[in-house]
Formats: sequence, structure tokens, C-alpha cells
Amino acid sequence: MAKTKPLYKTTVIIWSEYDTSETSLEDLGREATQGDAYCSKSTCDAVQNPKQDPDWDGTEFFDGPDDWMEEE
Repeated sequence: MAKTKPLYKTTVIIWSEYDTSETSLEDLGREATQGDAYCSKSTCDAVQNPKQDPDWDGTEFFDGPDDWMEEE
């Protein structure tokens, strides 16, 4: 059985003066870089088996033939 290859997970903390629940990620990034919001932290973690990570949402973005490894 194949599994998703190891991936990197980036977590970004952005502070704003309003509810961003309906704001796109693109708009949040733009606001943080333009000074309308504040990015206080960014971390990057290697995840060996993304499907076991609690934040994995089952995306098919990485479902190309080069994105899978045979399990040992």
C-alpha cells in the first residue's frame, strides 16, 4: 500500500483587529505583509506521514504519481 511522501507543514500566526474566519489565506498574507495585520510567528515542521497528522485534511493536491511512496 502506498502512503503520502513526507511533507513540510508551516504554521503561521497572524494577529488582526477583526474576525478573519471569512478571510482568504491570500488576503491574510497580503494584510500581514502590508502592515494591516501582524505576523508574530512562523514555524515549519517535517511530517513523515502526513495522513497521520491531526491537521491533514485528506487533500488530493499531492496525489500525483511522484507524491507517493511504497510502504516498507
